[in-house]
Amino acid sequence: MSCGEHVERDEELGADLGDVVQSLIAQAGNNERLLECCYWTQEPGLLEMIRAFLAMPAEAQTVLRAFFAAAGVPRSITPSLDANGTVTLRSPEAAAVLVTLFSNNSGSA
Repeated sequence: MSCGEHVERDEELGADLGDVVQSLIAQAGNNERLLECCYWTQEPGLLEMIRAFLAMPAEAQTVLRAFFAAAGVPRSITPSLDANGTVTLRSPEAAAVLVTLFSNNSGSA
């Protein structure tokens, strides 16, 4: 492939990519949400975290979703890392929800 052919191909791909982006914007329907997603992709490490989350088994995703939903106040979440590499997440709000949930379930069994 010559240099001229390479430049033409890059321009063609750029035009195709532009069309795809325009189509995605048109289909999104919610410009505010689209802008928010664009903003969040600029946060360092966020895309890697999202990719890691999506690569987790469904059960692990469910547990994390439940924990974050129960935590309610994101600033109350405190992480710790032990010498074995185990990460522990703590939240007083999540603990209260889980205690309530499990104490109600144990009484009905």
